[in-house]
Amino acid sequence: MLEKLTTALVHTLIGMGTVFVILIVISLIISAFALIPKLEKLLHDKKEEPALPVPDPEPEIEEAQETDDLEIIAVITAAVAASMGTTSTDGFVVRSIKRRQAGPNRW
Repeated sequence: MLEKLTTALVHTLIGMGTVFVILIVISLIISAFALIPKLEKLLHDKKEEPALPVPDPEPEIEEAQETDDLEIIAVITAAVAASMGTTSTDGFVVRSIKRRQAGPNRW
């Protein structure tokens, strides 16, 4: 009976010791995650070359923007006419079109 108790106690201590060692290893790995951004910044700073001065971009031509807006209006008008089942756009008047900023959550 004493022999069975000592064997059980040894197995219990080995099992609990293994669990605690694994928990310590996991906690070390988790604490190492805080070092990753610092290491990445160090590596990025070493590889970064001095930036060359960039010349100012030429201003955009307003005429091209106006042409693009007219094309967009024509496409929207044609889509509305198609959704209403007509081919003529004689009775349609486009009063305003508001352009929205495309964000990361937009489809």
